[in-house]
Amino acid sequence: REHQRQSDLRFDSPPPPSLPVRHESQASPPPTGSSASFNPEPEPRRLQALQAHNRYLVTASEEGLVIIDQHALHERILYEQLREKALVSSVEVQRLLSPEPVDLAPSESAAILEHQEILMNLGIEVAPFGGDTVLISGYPAMLGTIDPVELLQQVARQLAIDEKQLERRDVLDELLHMMSCKAAIKSGDPLSPEEINTLIEHRALVQDSHHCPHGRPTTLVFTQQELDRRFKRI
Repeated sequence: REHQRQSDLRFDSPPPPSLPVRHESQASPPPTGSSASFNPEPEPRRLQALQAHNRYLVTASEEGLVIIDQHALHERILYEQLREKALVSSVEVQRLLSPEPVDLAPSESAAILEHQEILMNLGIEVAPFGGDTVLISGYPAMLGTIDPVELLQQVARQLAIDEKQLERRDVLDELLHMMSCKAAIKSGDPLSPEEINTLIEHRALVQDSHHCPHGRPTTLVFTQQELDRRFKRI
């Protein structure tokens, strides 16, 4: 199937560009007597945070010391990106080369087929296959690291539960919560410097960067005054 493993850190938009190449006037001259021309190298992007325990990102701001839960922040970013596109039915779909059959429980299969339109808005393309088996032919391209069969199975379980507890209008949001949580980087995932920078830069682009979709905080701030007090400077 047309399904490729990609970086765990997924965003709908590309990361911000690197810093520009230095001008030759700013660079050190080549060694005396050398006839080789000097090709300035791009300046490396400054690391905006440090990763601690493969779980938290630590950085500084005008407020003080900022500690970020990498999973909670990435989950919030993915949730807002998916929701924005789902509301206008513009989620980019990654289609499989050949649809895959997924065996489900009777209640799960019925819930999937009943909510086909909602699933289509989310970029999940399904069709009946007979009995309690459903075919999946596409899934959100943003969630490229997720196995589509596993995704559909989780969506089916969630729908079967929500069918008894939620109004129809809330089903879409509940699925967005589940999908963004599943697709987000996990606690324990090591991140490259570029991934850390990208995550920090996207933090400023979301509406509510302080909480994940489930309400858990993404960020803790220790003010400079609080740090000074703890270190008995004041």
